Amino acid sequence: MWIPHNQLGPLRAESSREVIEASQAATEERMFVVGFILCNTLTKAWETDLLVVPDEAKREIEIDGRPATLHASANVAGKLHELIYTIKATSAADALAPVYRHVNDELDKLALQYGRSFELVGWRLADVEYEARWRFVPFRPSALLPELKTGPLPEAYVEALQLYRQARNAVSPAWRLIAAGAIVDAAVSRRAPFDGGNIDYATLPVAVDVLVRSGTLMTHPELKDANMTAVRDVVETARKTLLEQLVTFGGSPAATERRDFAAATALVALANLADLAAHNLLTVSLREKGFFIAPEPAEQPEMTDA
Repeated sequence: MWIPHNQLGPLRAESSREVIEASQAATEERMFVVGFILCNTLTKAWETDLLVVPDEAKREIEIDGRPATLHASANVAGKLHELIYTIKATSAADALAPVYRHVNDELDKLALQYGRSFELVGWRLADVEYEARWRFVPFRPSALLPELKTGPLPEAYVEALQLYRQARNAVSPAWRLIAAGAIVDAAVSRRAPFDGGNIDYATLPVAVDVLVRSGTLMTHPELKDANMTAVRDVVETARKTLLEQLVTFGGSPAATERRDFAAATALVALANLADLAAHNLLTVSLREKGFFIAPEPAEQPEMTDA
């Protein structure tokens, strides 16, 4: 089962509906607390390699002219595992947007200063006055039982499958879009390894389920009822922009939209769509080549008279 990565999406309410609705209806400025959960990219542990010094754990800051506090929270081992912001705002979204930009800048500086990895894996948010709470954490799927046997791997697909695994393993949605988008473009353009067979990849329809699972039904509603060519065109536009920013670094517009929560949500959804589309295209193509083999039915014991 394919699962989305880095999907930001709406916050999940942890408080009762009445409390959440009261907070959402309020318009006055009040105190919010936003905590960002960190992860070590190398070990995947929900902690970092940075030790917290108690005397330096809390500092007063300013975000977009608004006073706020930033607290570095340590786990039982004394390692930084959460950055907690306190800021006045008029809503949960109004609180999350500016501190999301700030925490990304903060993690960028920490990565350069210490040469270690600091990955953002989730966050929690609270409206102090209304005692409303939300949380976002990544989906943790259960283990799978094997469903299909696989035949010998066609040599022409070796590079494409390596590229797809890189897309699946990428922490950054930008890199996932770049890698998976290359596969989608190759399929729609009928380049190797999609240049044989009888499948017209360009006209394959995109199911609503694909848009829902990737998150693009909300961020890219124009793709509803689209075919794979339309998906390729949207993904390829974003992919070329990302590549141009790398190739001509310093000479093209900076990718500041990655710090903006709404823009980051759209980028993540589009990366998920490219990933899922590449997965489906490779699966369809390999199935036509006989790579996937239906498992043989289990032998049934013979029935004997008692």
